[in-house]
Amino acid sequence: MGYDFFDELSNTITRTSKDLSKRAGQIYEAQKIRNRLAGEEHMVEKLKADMGNLLYQRYKDGGEIDEELKVICEEIDQHMQIIAGYRDAAAEIKGRKICPACEKAVDRSVSFCPYCGAPCPTPEPEKAEGEVVDTEGNPCDCGSDEPAEEAGEPETAGEEAVSEETEQPAETAADESVEQEIPKPVEEEVKSE
Repeated sequence: MGYDFFDELSNTITRTSKDLSKRAGQIYEAQKIRNRLAGEEHMVEKLKADMGNLLYQRYKDGGEIDEELKVICEEIDQHMQIIAGYRDAAAEIKGRKICPACEKAVDRSVSFCPYCGAPCPTPEPEKAEGEVVDTEGNPCDCGSDEPAEEAGEPETAGEEAVSEETEQPAETAADESVEQEIPKPVEEEVKSE
């Protein structure tokens, strides 16, 4: 009786291990097929991307492309300009500039790119909106070479009041936008909890 029990147990273990081995082989084969499938799908996506890059390059070179593709290429150009603006802003924060040829960040003081050797002009600092630039020492644009006080055109009190009234809403709007952008200090957040 004990002998039959152990024989039956041994046969059950053998069948189970053969079943598990067979299932493991099936799982392994299925995984190999899935990996090959994923590799082929990846290759198709890469070829599609290469085809798109060729079409975009043809568009940039001025070649003939369909109108639908031209619209997509124009949209790509818009996004590329936005990306360039973001790169310039990031480089500006770090005190660097972007090489126009290889698009790598280089030190602001260099005249030539250390990576590709292309000339790297230093971008002109942008003037903030509303900032008045004094041209040749003449603060007014009245056509006279003399400053406003010397030209015999003193400002009247009414003109000062009007200019203050027109400037005040712009300053208030600017102050409100700055306040909205500034995050709360950490201390205030802790106190509110």
